[in-house]
Amino acid sequence: MKRKILIMGDNNLETVGGEQESTKIILKNLKNHFEFHVIQPGDTIKPISGINYKYLSEQDRLKKLIKNPFLFIKYILDTKKIINEINPNIIHTQAQVSFFIIGMLIKFKSLKNNNLVVVHTERGLYRKYNLFFKRIFYLFLKNTDLLITTTEYNKLDWEKALKNRNSFRGEIKVIENTAGDLFEKFDDMKKIKITDEYVIGFAGRYCDWKNWPLAVEIIEKVYRDTKNVKVKMAIGCLDKTSEKETIEMFKKIEKITNGNFDGYINLNLEEMNNFYYDLDFFILTSKTNTESFGRTLVEAMSRKTVVFSTDAGGTTEVIGNSNNIFEQSEDVTKKILFYMNNKDEMNAEKKYNLERVKSVYSLKNNIIKHQNLYS
Repeated sequence: MKRKILIMGDNNLETVGGEQESTKIILKNLKNHFEFHVIQPGDTIKPISGINYKYLSEQDRLKKLIKNPFLFIKYILDTKKIINEINPNIIHTQAQVSFFIIGMLIKFKSLKNNNLVVVHTERGLYRKYNLFFKRIFYLFLKNTDLLITTTEYNKLDWEKALKNRNSFRGEIKVIENTAGDLFEKFDDMKKIKITDEYVIGFAGRYCDWKNWPLAVEIIEKVYRDTKNVKVKMAIGCLDKTSEKETIEMFKKIEKITNGNFDGYINLNLEEMNNFYYDLDFFILTSKTNTESFGRTLVEAMSRKTVVFSTDAGGTTEVIGNSNNIFEQSEDVTKKILFYMNNKDEMNAEKKYNLERVKSVYSLKNNIIKHQNLYS
């Protein structure tokens, strides 16, 4: 008889985000080994076969649902009812609000199964939380068996914070993110350049902490020093406001690059795969202490791309090359020009990144660790 695993997330699996992609990777690759149930906000249009979904609200993100206290309370009560009906062996929360819901239900003894194993994957960065949220974590970690982080960097912060507290008696483990099935194989034919032009890329959700003004500043500095560059940008927009602001940013970049720019909104994963193949350089501009991992870095690295990042948290660990971490736009501009003028160095870095993904961030590594976790 298969073990029952209940997965809970804050966002519908068909919306854009790292949490959603990582969860789908688990479900698709382990559905034949375990009986999976998913509680999520919003309906499912393209369900993964063999997975049991629970439809609890029309809103596709819990952040939207929280704005209506009555609907949010109903969501919690419906979650309690479903868990008691399913009686899972393990509950695995993939985001903060879902973790708080489970913690609250356990604290008030609302769940029937006394042998329930609770696992939480913490995709946020410990340093990013204020004292209020840290205290909520401390409270609910008392009833958590396993805390998972995606980097050693984040794990160390949690270990230090919990060391002198009685709030957590379980284990803390690292399960690195993976780019997924689509990024496992590399197609050399797709990386063949048809022009001498270098391509710089940026990708991520449109939000404050991704620091898009810094991306625009970098583009301005690069175009000040060389015109032999094309810029590509893929932005995920969750609402009309972010889409409008993204289009305005695209117009500004069009002007800076004299039209040598391609901007995309809400590309699907296959389109993102092709997007990364086109790049020579990928730049992550997130603000300090905002990235627990940096999934786009791994996706870009898997396509033989030189990657740069601000010191945003776990990104330094993911890249594995401190020379490609930058503070100012001038710094990364100089690094890009260095690689453009030293092709052997550039090609060596591209090769290193591909090999690093294969050895550390492979699908096999991720799936084996999750299978062992659930067994």
